[in-house]
Amino acid sequence: MKNFAKLLLSLLLGSALYSCASSIPTADSIHEQWAQKRWRDIHLSEARKIYADNCSGCHSLHSPMEHTQKEWSILFAEMAGKAHMNTRDSISVIAYLESFSKDNTTLRD
Repeated sequence: MKNFAKLLLSLLLGSALYSCASSIPTADSIHEQWAQKRWRDIHLSEARKIYADNCSGCHSLHSPMEHTQKEWSILFAEMAGKAHMNTRDSISVIAYLESFSKDNTTLRD
C-alpha cells in the first residue's frame, strides 16, 4: 500500500509538472538562430527544459512573454541563487526567457 501511494504521488507530480511545462513556448529555428547570435552554444530547447525543471519546483512557471528582457534579468538574478543553478544553466534560462520576452519584437510578425 505504501508503494502504491508513492507511485500515485509520483504520477500526480509528474502530470502537474508536464502541464506547467506544456504551457511555455517551444523554440523554433528562428528563435534558436536569434539566441545563437547573442549567446554561443545555447540551445533554447534545452534551456526550456532547464527552466521547467528548476523553476517549477518552487512556483508555477511564468510565461516568458509576461516580462521584458530587463525585467527578466532582474527577476532571474533574484531566483537563480535560490534554485542553485550553475552558470551555464543560468545563462541558458535567461537566453530562453529573453528570446520570448514581451519586448523582443525582433522575433514577432
